Amino acid sequence: MKLQQLEVLLAVVEHGGIRAAARALCVSQAAVTKSMRVLEQQAGTALLIRKARGVLVTDAGQRLIARARVIARQVALARDDLRQAAGEDAGTVRVGVTPFATFTALGQAFAWFRQRYRQVEVQLIEGLMARVVPRLREGTLDIAMVAADAGELDGDEFQVQKVMRSPQRIVVREGHPVLAAPTAGALCEQEWVLTQPSGIGQRSRLDAMFARAGVAPPARVVVCETLAALTLMRNSDGVSIFPEPLLGHPETRGLVAVTPSPLEPGDIELLLLTQRDVPLTPAAAYFAHCLSTVCQSR
Repeated sequence: MKLQQLEVLLAVVEHGGIRAAARALCVSQAAVTKSMRVLEQQAGTALLIRKARGVLVTDAGQRLIARARVIARQVALARDDLRQAAGEDAGTVRVGVTPFATFTALGQAFAWFRQRYRQVEVQLIEGLMARVVPRLREGTLDIAMVAADAGELDGDEFQVQKVMRSPQRIVVREGHPVLAAPTAGALCEQEWVLTQPSGIGQRSRLDAMFARAGVAPPARVVVCETLAALTLMRNSDGVSIFPEPLLGHPETRGLVAVTPSPLEPGDIELLLLTQRDVPLTPAAAYFAHCLSTVCQSR
């Protein structure tokens, strides 16, 4: 298999068809069709099923696409690495950032990064671990700043740098009725808002937190993204768990910690993740340095 063939495959999939891929690659449709035919012959199986409108990817095609993305990204990183090592301000950095770091550190870290690299393209993916870790695993992200419960991300799959550790707080809107008598039982009766795409991991930790307090877990739980959670928390009687440094931040205006709290949500850690045995380009390494340094200064 040739790199060019894999790049054509990715273009066909990303642009939805042979004609669109040909336009994006500035080649003829015949050239794209020939490249795909040769690639399928080498693979020994069909990779795409042509339809009147676009293409469908076969199971074998999905497997090859996953590896093709990694290969294409690593080739691009090799080029970026050589150019940046030679002093060029060029290339691309792809970063996954948890909302915790987005709200508290990203702005200053990006401004700091831009003082050195003014032309390097920066692609930011915001999300919790369930979103960014798979992309780091498949090689489409260079670094990921994630928030995890202490000890949650053990093992040696990634290179892990512990950036900071922060307590978490039970949070409600200002004027919430539960603030008058914040017992574990009263909190159990409230509707909880969890910011975890799958909801599975955080729900189990929520159950464990109530179990430690000797109270049954809440029956009503909403699972949503961070922006939706902030909206719900300001406009309802929902209860959630936030890292303490977020309180008092502009994005969390109108939200307060429940004090004294009858529940102990534990600490959360900010972790900087990179792929093992995959060196960072100078620009990616510097972005990681900026992020971690700003977070540690908080």
